[in-house]
Amino acid sequence: MSRRLDSLRRAGPSYDPATPPPNTKLTLGVVASRVGVSVTVMAEHTGISRTAIANLLSNNWPVHTPREELTAKLLALMEERGATDTELATLFHAFGRQTGTAGKAQPRGPDERAPQAPTTPSRNPNGTNPEDNDMLPLKAVLTPKARKHFAIFRNPFDGPVNSEEQMYLGDDFVYVRESAWQCAQTSGFVAVVGESGAGKTTVLEDMEARLQANSDRIILIKPSVVGMEQDDNKGKTLKSADVMHAIVARLQPDRPVPQTDRARSDRAKKLLIASAAMGNAHLVVIEEAHCMPDATLKHLKRMNELRDGRRSLLGILLLGQPELKRRLADGLRDGTLREVAQRCEVVELLPLDGCIKPYLERRASAAGVPLARIVDEDGIQALRDRLTRGTGRAAVSMCYPLAVSNLLVMAMNDAADVGSPTVTADIVRDCGRRAA
Repeated sequence: MSRRLDSLRRAGPSYDPATPPPNTKLTLGVVASRVGVSVTVMAEHTGISRTAIANLLSNNWPVHTPREELTAKLLALMEERGATDTELATLFHAFGRQTGTAGKAQPRGPDERAPQAPTTPSRNPNGTNPEDNDMLPLKAVLTPKARKHFAIFRNPFDGPVNSEEQMYLGDDFVYVRESAWQCAQTSGFVAVVGESGAGKTTVLEDMEARLQANSDRIILIKPSVVGMEQDDNKGKTLKSADVMHAIVARLQPDRPVPQTDRARSDRAKKLLIASAAMGNAHLVVIEEAHCMPDATLKHLKRMNELRDGRRSLLGILLLGQPELKRRLADGLRDGTLREVAQRCEVVELLPLDGCIKPYLERRASAAGVPLARIVDEDGIQALRDRLTRGTGRAAVSMCYPLAVSNLLVMAMNDAADVGSPTVTADIVRDCGRRAA
């Protein structure tokens, strides 16, 4: 028995802790925190979303994922990370007292014991609550009071990148940016992956702006992904026929698209050959690509292999969340997506981490505001600490541009409320918790 779990075994619920009711906290979260496993890691390991993992920690299980399969994967992960036998045995038990209809704890026998949450949440050495770090900050709006306090008329950290002056060109971002550019130029097959808010849309918009500025004869084809899901139970899958429809509609917008798959495919290839003969190149861009079924990924690989002699007819650029990278890696191992994984170049948008300051300086400078007037050095370090889970090799960073911007805006609002001239480390650590 670990000291951590032993300290949690106080007053227990009136229900069987091995089969707790929904909306009760599972000890899975306690064990994961102790062994340094984040929600992101659990999501990547199990193949479900971060939101689904967060719901699972509150004993609300995914509907479309078999529980036995999910528990087996999580047990294996926790065992690999060093969870004790007792922790593994109680991984899916609940802690906390279950209340009755009157809102009071129900009586129980002396042997009915179960873990309960600690009174004071454990904190990382950097002073942050580890449970906070797995949740991306909510969208934050700069208040009128904060605008007046910092003497700015608009939020310099909000909104898309609209100019070169706002674009932060760190080494990692430049690598991804150029990979997408080369995919367009050479009809490659590239997947750009990154967490929500990592900058995938920025990469795409930057590429489109560069193509317009250079007058490159590259025709972008963007099939609609509204409502797209990996299976038809939750939405509508994107099929190769939909991609062919988008190609025909883009290259021949004044004529109706053939209704049969064969006629549509034949028309698409003829149009691609004719367009390429006129000096054009073509790039299919699919956003939210992690929601595509395996079959469509295989078909895209075959579309990328369309040739007119030695001339490539179609490039493929995928933009998706890290689940896409994991699916390709798993598909290479088990053979289900071997042909795709061997040909698709995966490039990843990494967290800012040590580049938070130059990123913020770029955004602030584009708005004509010195960053030092908004946040001090310790405050910048606190932003990184607050968005980092764990320490050392087990650390998981969520220091993506959108998360950093939202957290700083929250801190700016709090600084205005307490009258602090700038955002300090203490304000960053406490922002978002004052209302509680």
